[in-house]
Amino acid sequence: MSTPLRAPSILSARAREGAARAHPGLGRHRSAARRSVPGVNELLRLALVGIAGGLGVFAVLLLPAMWLQRRRFGAVRPPRLLGVAAISVYTMTLAGLTIAPAYDVAVTCRSRVGGVARPDPFHSAAELLALQRGGAGWWEMATSFPVLQVLMNMALFVPLGMILRGVFRLDATASVATGMLLSALIEVTQYTGAFGLYPCGVRIADIEDLVANTLGGWAGVLCAPLATRLGVPLFVHERPLDRAAEPRDAPEPRDAPDAADDADDADAAP
Repeated sequence: MSTPLRAPSILSARAREGAARAHPGLGRHRSAARRSVPGVNELLRLALVGIAGGLGVFAVLLLPAMWLQRRRFGAVRPPRLLGVAAISVYTMTLAGLTIAPAYDVAVTCRSRVGGVARPDPFHSAAELLALQRGGAGWWEMATSFPVLQVLMNMALFVPLGMILRGVFRLDATASVATGMLLSALIEVTQYTGAFGLYPCGVRIADIEDLVANTLGGWAGVLCAPLATRLGVPLFVHERPLDRAAEPRDAPEPRDAPDAADDADDADAAP
């Protein structure tokens, strides 16, 4: 989803030159990737917009959430309200980082017609192999742009998997499938320019992002039980007030043996 990261300039000149010789198209591909990826300032701007939007959504949900809590639990639960605020901020931040334009739309669409798709699911692996052939060390490869972009795309969807599994109580398969479908919707939105809202696709639709997002959602599904055990708000499901007041069903007493049956058994005994 064209994660907003700037490629770090940590590779030595020798490694970059070696990578370019080993993979002739790598330089052009990396230059295009840098042009299509916003910098740190744009990342901060999108994050701040997402946080502000999330707080706005929470302000709208605050009174209904308080009313629902008083009705269900008999009192307002501040930790659960904080959980609602966190989910609101995360949702809007995710939308801002993946859908909102991260750079000037007019400049981008001046040299682009329609959307841009990257169907190769292994282009980051190819870049890493090219860097290795060019003499890059393990640390340089681990902190390179392809690795950071994949990790960022995974990290963006870890909270989603946790929320779907731990808060909404979807099963593991449904949670992963929902995360994958949401990622696919984001990529289609990027390719179509928010379904025609922008004159061109202002982000690059990348199949590798879809794979990374799905893996991140799956990791979040695996982490959800840990959040429940730690007592994270909304992950721990409390009993509503009406159910908590109900006494637990006592086990039915076992039927006493019938006296006539005992007599019959006694007569039949040797």
